[in-house]
Amino acid sequence: MAPSHLPSRSLGPRLLSFLIANHARHEFARLALSLVVVMLAVLGNVAVSAADVIFLKNGDRVSGEILTMEDTVLKIDTDYADVLNIDWEDVAGLTSDKPLWVSFHDEGIIPDGIGVRDGDRLILVSLEPDGPVQLDTIKTINLFELSYRGSLGIGGSLTAGNTQTETINASGDLTINKGWHRIILDGRANRGRAQGQLTAQNGALNTRWDYFLSKRAYLPLINFLEHDKFQNLSLRSTTIIGAGYDLLDRRANVLTFAAGPTVVYQNFTMERSTVIPAFSWQTRWHLEFLGGDLKVWHDHIGTRDIGRDDAVRVNANQGIRVKVYKDLSIRFEYNVRYNSKPAEDRKTMDTTIIFGLSLELLG
Repeated sequence: MAPSHLPSRSLGPRLLSFLIANHARHEFARLALSLVVVMLAVLGNVAVSAADVIFLKNGDRVSGEILTMEDTVLKIDTDYADVLNIDWEDVAGLTSDKPLWVSFHDEGIIPDGIGVRDGDRLILVSLEPDGPVQLDTIKTINLFELSYRGSLGIGGSLTAGNTQTETINASGDLTINKGWHRIILDGRANRGRAQGQLTAQNGALNTRWDYFLSKRAYLPLINFLEHDKFQNLSLRSTTIIGAGYDLLDRRANVLTFAAGPTVVYQNFTMERSTVIPAFSWQTRWHLEFLGGDLKVWHDHIGTRDIGRDDAVRVNANQGIRVKVYKDLSIRFEYNVRYNSKPAEDRKTMDTTIIFGLSLELLG
């Protein structure tokens, strides 16, 4: 029997197990500490990279959060000095971790193929020294006031003698841009009398909201209202939800197309009201020439019913506008309203020719 002062045979394995476990715990602690250090370093780098950076012409850098730029003063919120005002002429470039809305002076040329277009603005995250965007052409950054463009028009005629007729036509359109949103309002009304008898009374109102998914693609929500006494139409409401795309996206030159599934509500004076599923499309084409002195346009909305006679309806207006003095223009307009399945004893097409004056709205 072994002496009592000597360790038993079972002590060796237990000691070895203790040393191994202790070493494993140290290795685990060291590994965990290493992971914490790495995570802190990564988070630190993210925090640093998340800050906006202003590169100055003298070689300095300013980090913080870009607020706005207006009247050649760039405001940046820093952790060490609150809000700093930097003269825009001292800025060589900048980067940001979030989108910046950049607007330009009237004479500034907006380059294509960079950023996301928002009317007459660009949405960017960086402005590089000697890059495609010239810093001296930039007017503001991150000022989100509404920009709008539209017109108000009126026309008519009056004859007396062997025949007595009178007509009046009024129209208006307005496009509002803000951020990723665009709102379009477009309406017109016509009224005519001959020999004391009403000969025309119709109107239409188009309201539309576009939400942009990218530089040119958007989701539209459109509601088009129509009334025509001589088509026995009390009200037609066409509601469209679909997809759209801007082929041209300048404020002055626009070519956009949208289409999608539709619900049509119709209420004729001599028939019961109906709700019809349909498919619709809408096109807006506005082009300016000679520095805005000449404008041509074509707008139309078309609908094809599904399951009720497959009726096709098109409401189109097109014309020419020539500037005569400042924001005042003369205009010639030709409107067409077509319905392949009109009310009983009614024709499929109505047309209106309008001469008048137009006042431009711009802001």
